[in-house]
Amino acid sequence: MVTQLRRGTRVLCKIEFGAYCMSSAKKKQTAKRRDRRFTPQSAQSPWIARIAGALGAVSLGAGTWGYVYGHVFEGDEKLKAVPQYLIAGGAVLMAVAIWFRTSSDPPLRVGDPGIGIERGELRRMPWWGVDTITWESGSLALGITGKDESGAPFTFKVPLKSHPDAVAHIVAEAEARIPAHVDIPEEVRKNLPQASPLAGTKIDLEPLQIVGKRCAATGKTISYEPDGRVCSNCERVYFKKAVPKKCKCGASLADLRPASTDDDDKETDEADD
Repeated sequence: MVTQLRRGTRVLCKIEFGAYCMSSAKKKQTAKRRDRRFTPQSAQSPWIARIAGALGAVSLGAGTWGYVYGHVFEGDEKLKAVPQYLIAGGAVLMAVAIWFRTSSDPPLRVGDPGIGIERGELRRMPWWGVDTITWESGSLALGITGKDESGAPFTFKVPLKSHPDAVAHIVAEAEARIPAHVDIPEEVRKNLPQASPLAGTKIDLEPLQIVGKRCAATGKTISYEPDGRVCSNCERVYFKKAVPKKCKCGASLADLRPASTDDDDKETDEADD
């Protein structure tokens, strides 16, 4: 009985451990990718828009009151047109306020998939496609060069005036993911805004589709999803049997390498010795 109980305990422990491993693997596989969407700010002083908006609201309110209580102006022909002028002037002032509060720069996306620009359609530069991130002191903007998801050359700027939050998050994400590609002087970094966890609109994304992508080490096309491995820093895709010890971005890939690969590496090193 004691032996049977011990065996049963061992089996039970194995079952529990296996369930724990399966739940951990599922958590890793279902880890959500996130994005932040940043809308541009006007480069003009916000007080211009505030004053114009306040005057426009007062003018529209007074004009509406004049129409509702129009009998007040029935005795004077000159005052009958006052409500019309007030409403027209209020509409113009509100249009001016809206115009000063808008910007011609497109919205930006910053998150796990990389940096994206919304110009009708979303065009994104993944972190593995970033070549350099520099600071252009003349235009007060980030200069970003690299390749988009299809591998085509892609270059754009992110102005500090219209996208201060996006600039802060781009620099913070790039320093954490691809620090070797960030070429910004230290004195400039100190003057840039800090990335706020409340900035932008958070967007949950679908898991990365790796089928059809090429292995960054061998160039082999991934045709079966379980055969692919993804770097959590830059989202480079590798074939499971060709995962290097380190990604090109500098992140360690030891947890993605199969045990057989490590054994082969050890045997190769011993043979070289």
